Amino acid sequence: MLTPVGLLVLQLLIGRQYGDRPPAVLAAGAIAAQLGVIELVARLEGQSIASLLFLALPFPAVFWLGARAGFVVGAVILTLFTVRFAATKPQWRADADTQHGYLLFAIAVVLVTGIALLVRQERTSRERAEHLLRDLGASHRQLVESQGRVAELATIEERNRLARDIHDSLGHYLTVISVQLEKAQLLVAEDPVAVTAAVGNAKRLADQALADVRESVGALRKDEAPFLLEPTLRGMVADLGVLPLDLSLRITGNEQHYSRQQLLALYRAVQEGLTNVQRHARASRAHVLVELTEVAASVTVDDDGIGPPDGPGVGLRGVRERLELVSGRLVLTTAPGGGTRMSVTIPRTQARET
Repeated sequence: MLTPVGLLVLQLLIGRQYGDRPPAVLAAGAIAAQLGVIELVARLEGQSIASLLFLALPFPAVFWLGARAGFVVGAVILTLFTVRFAATKPQWRADADTQHGYLLFAIAVVLVTGIALLVRQERTSRERAEHLLRDLGASHRQLVESQGRVAELATIEERNRLARDIHDSLGHYLTVISVQLEKAQLLVAEDPVAVTAAVGNAKRLADQALADVRESVGALRKDEAPFLLEPTLRGMVADLGVLPLDLSLRITGNEQHYSRQQLLALYRAVQEGLTNVQRHARASRAHVLVELTEVAASVTVDDDGIGPPDGPGVGLRGVRERLELVSGRLVLTTAPGGGTRMSVTIPRTQARET
């Protein structure tokens, strides 16, 4: 009676102290000691009920040391039992009841070892599932946080885009309007007809600027309409015909090869280039060349003014930001014969959206 109680107490003490993962040396020593004690008791009492105490060992062996240790302990139990069985019952081969008792014990050892392995596997699977569930919860929280950051970045990017659109549109049109109003001031007493024409042009351009602002704001509320580069550029050049500037435009190639974002970046680059020509260059002539090939799109704006600016302003920074979104680049150099040359290149990296 004391032997099973002592074995149970030993296992409980180790389990309370270390759980299912005691030090390997301690676990192996405890199982070996229990094997020895049980075998000693069984030998002292003969083939008695004491042998059933062996069935208590596969569980701690499997849980403490793993499946391989469980198999080893099961094999050791069967070996010890078989050796003692053969020594104490030399006539067991002729006794069917004795053979039946041996088979029952062997089957019990195999079953207990198998059950221990299944229980351990189930516990391991449950722990893995709990761990995966915790990881899934953490991943979900990170995803929610990431979505929040993405939404915030998208909002910032949209604000920047809107700011660039408003700056480019208003800056261009307000420059032309300013020139027209200055002309009206100078001619107010000399040529009323010219003053009326200048004021009319300023009013028309102010309306166009207002329409562009409305379009930029409206783009935040609905899908963007298709953008056509050539008619838009020709319309802009026609609007600038009221200025004392000899302006020419040449467009070659097919814009269908390029996306709306790429074409809009080209348009804004031309718009900013001509705005700088009017505002800073003191130029009398300007030429715009747009080439749309199957490999890349390029824009060149040449003028005969005072040369490149000392540093980039807000408008040129906005153009560079637009170009970065489509893998484009901008270069400012001195034009042949003086003046400024603005060169923009965008590779054809995607097909035009329809």
